[in-house]
Amino acid sequence: MKPNKTASNIRRINPLHPEPDILKETLQILTDNGIVMAPTETKYGLLTRIDFPGLVKNVYDIKNRPLSIPTAIFIRSFDEINKFGMVNAAAQKIAETFLPGPMTLVVEARTDYPAPIVINGKIGLRFSSSKIITQLLAQSDFNLTATSANISGKNEPENIEEARKQFGDSINLYLDAGPLNGPSSTVVDCSGETYKILREGAISNEDIKKSLEMN
Repeated sequence: MKPNKTASNIRRINPLHPEPDILKETLQILTDNGIVMAPTETKYGLLTRIDFPGLVKNVYDIKNRPLSIPTAIFIRSFDEINKFGMVNAAAQKIAETFLPGPMTLVVEARTDYPAPIVINGKIGLRFSSSKIITQLLAQSDFNLTATSANISGKNEPENIEEARKQFGDSINLYLDAGPLNGPSSTVVDCSGETYKILREGAISNEDIKKSLEMN
């Protein structure tokens, strides 16, 4: 799908009560193999469907990011954690405590998606609490990329104006929910015997540690 060539590809959206017509337009663009910039509960992210590896590569080309750096995928349920990954006791406890929410759970992959979705046998799963992401997934039969909305090496944009300066017309649709300047999602690797924080963000290491110590 070719991107629009004007700024008319920006839609203002209510993150708590997403407008059905905007969700419908967004879903059609994603269904037609487009790329959407959308707000999550933390930052803006780039969405495209994961069932066509070429689309994921397109996103990485736009970001100028090597395929050797992993991306997470958005999932719609706890069942999909087990569908895409192997869940040990630590992962189960962390998921039950903090998901859906601002966390990416890295586990041993059950699927054979190519890089950057599965790298070294691991997959990152993002069960978001964002109403926009939740409703898009509920109305689709595919999962979506969960990658940051920035050119590799540049700061993550806090608003659509900053984002459009980075990406211009390479994005089919920008969903504008206003400024997003909170902490990023926490990334925790539970693929081994113990968990490891890869990036501390909205959920602290201390909170995770306490959750695992609780009976």
